[in-house]
Amino acid sequence: MSMRLTATGLYLHTPDHRLLWNQLDLSLGGEVVGVVGPNGSGKSSLLQVLAGRRLPTTGQVTCDGHRLLLEQVGRDIDGCVAEGLGIAEDLERLTRITEGLANEPDFDIARWTLPVDAEAALARMGLSGLELDRPLNTLSGGQRARVVLASAWLERPEFLLMDEPTNNLDGEGRDAVYAMLADWPGGILVASHDRALLERVDCILALEQGSWSFFGGNGSNYLAEKAAREERAELAFERAEAHLKATRRAEAEAKARLARRARTGKALRRDGSNAKSLLDAMKSRSEATVSRISGEASRRSGAAESAVKEADLARTHRPKLNVKAPGATALQGRTELAFESVSFGYGSERVVEDLSFALSGGDRVALTGPNGSGKTTVLKLAVGLIDAQAGRVVRSNGRIARLDQMVSDLSPELTAAEALRHRYPALSVNAAYAALAQFDLRAKAAEKPVSVLSGGERLRVGLAGALGGEPPSLLLLDEPTNHLDLDALSALEAALRDYRGTVLAVSHDTEFLNQIGIERRISLPPIRRLRR
Repeated sequence: MSMRLTATGLYLHTPDHRLLWNQLDLSLGGEVVGVVGPNGSGKSSLLQVLAGRRLPTTGQVTCDGHRLLLEQVGRDIDGCVAEGLGIAEDLERLTRITEGLANEPDFDIARWTLPVDAEAALARMGLSGLELDRPLNTLSGGQRARVVLASAWLERPEFLLMDEPTNNLDGEGRDAVYAMLADWPGGILVASHDRALLERVDCILALEQGSWSFFGGNGSNYLAEKAAREERAELAFERAEAHLKATRRAEAEAKARLARRARTGKALRRDGSNAKSLLDAMKSRSEATVSRISGEASRRSGAAESAVKEADLARTHRPKLNVKAPGATALQGRTELAFESVSFGYGSERVVEDLSFALSGGDRVALTGPNGSGKTTVLKLAVGLIDAQAGRVVRSNGRIARLDQMVSDLSPELTAAEALRHRYPALSVNAAYAALAQFDLRAKAAEKPVSVLSGGERLRVGLAGALGGEPPSLLLLDEPTNHLDLDALSALEAALRDYRGTVLAVSHDTEFLNQIGIERRISLPPIRRLRR
């Protein structure tokens, strides 16, 4: 009998009692299931519940195999590569054995092939030759993420739960994740907005509006079926609304006819030419007719109103993102940014060496290279956060806006609106709220402390700052898609297609670069370690 990870009747609420999803049933065997949904729909929470790290409000989870949750990799991780792989203690045990300091239990549980297995796992993730004692904080974000992914190959659970595994990964790292989905011997449940990854899953679990749905097939099938479902729901709602309007018109017309009959009856009484007994009988029949017609009209109207409500519940009520990024009018021929033989390094590592390029008004350029090749450093040099150690950076007098992928310069103790104005002092209070509203951060959401915002919400605050206020003539994007859900990503792509300024983008999302009209690429080589 094959092993399964099963969830039955799961309900989960947030601490403020908002329902994330109800009556969720899931059975995972050896297939790959993609989990999608808007930011805040409970994707990470579902993985934590399935991993046994969090209890649902009601329902139960059973697992007859080993399960492992790989959560999103943060900006800073302490320790060395061995600790990132989860094998530091096992390696220390092997060291005690080789040095003759071991005790009997060490021999019983020693993992003798661990150094070779660790090298093989790292190689699978494109990290061949990485020293196990190297501090993790000396690696790029993508390299740290690949170390965590490599740990799964060492542990080999029957069920692997992955939360946004391709965030921060370069092309090589993403290819390693895609290969992992194909080669993994057990079941995988992966929450992701990576469109290339979603093409490689067997089915989709979509979380939205406190509910959930399964879609057979990969990401393309999901999007097509989702669009068809939404179209059917909208048509059903329109038909229900039209029927309600027709019912109300018929009710109004019936009431008008009854009112005319009532006026006719009163006129006959005033005339006095008819016998009272006849008039009383006519009045009685009229009142009975009024009661019957009114009752029928009320029932029909009530049924039509219920049908409208039911049809409305079936519709998708996702946030409407009104993202606008017109930018400053591109001045053709004007140099917006130029690097002239620029070099920069940290300690013994030469991050940027003799780099030269120029961007003119309206250019759309992608800065590419493997994780750790210095792409973020180039953007910091471009905006003036750090100074070149050799060469020269030339900038126009237009506004430069930079979006840091971690939005690390938002003060956590401030609200979203306050943090936005702190970062961009030229924004008025009203302009800050308007900019946040374009990214569906309205009213209460705009007044939440940055410290409690999700990764996607933080990124939307950063986007609001970069694209709001005075239009930038040069827009620097550092992995802007990492935490955006599919709807927000589509809205951002549409906005950037309309943007008239100059773009320098760092992204490993090839589809995103294609959608925003990237015209050329500047490729950076790996960082070179200087000789001492």
